[in-house]
Amino acid sequence: MKTVVNPLDNENGSAIVLALIILAVLTIIGISASTTSTVELKIVRNEKIHNQNFYYAEAGVYEGAQRIEQESNPEVQLIANTTGYDWLNDNAIDFSTPANWQNLGPASGNVNDNSDPAVVDPTASFAANAKGVRPGSSLDMGSTRLYEYSVFGLSQWNGGRSIIEIGYLRRF
Repeated sequence: MKTVVNPLDNENGSAIVLALIILAVLTIIGISASTTSTVELKIVRNEKIHNQNFYYAEAGVYEGAQRIEQESNPEVQLIANTTGYDWLNDNAIDFSTPANWQNLGPASGNVNDNSDPAVVDPTASFAANAKGVRPGSSLDMGSTRLYEYSVFGLSQWNGGRSIIEIGYLRRF
């Protein structure tokens, strides 16, 4: 008697097929984990650059505010259009746009400089806009006037950029 062999009943080689399927799944998991870790490393690097730029710009802002506060002759030096400081400007310049920053350094002798480099780091700069007398601040004729400034800090480091603006008031 002849026996009929059904090819579907033959399980020879099924372990190899199962092993290949498991190996393919593990390979996909490994590649996706590698891609995820690469993306995470880029995120961490970008966060470091952002934080460093933020802190340098913040240092520039505080340096500008400190220079305003420590000015010994504010009536002459801290009023727009009477100052000899490159970093103190009238309110016409929008420092929230990076293209408006011009800082070639004091050695360049460029009259178009409108900011100064910060002491903390050469990639950071600061500038200030004098807005004039704050409205309603000098109603009493015998009192001093309250002047308003916008102080800006800029940092451009390692392909990143941060600009910070604070308001500052000085009475003189």
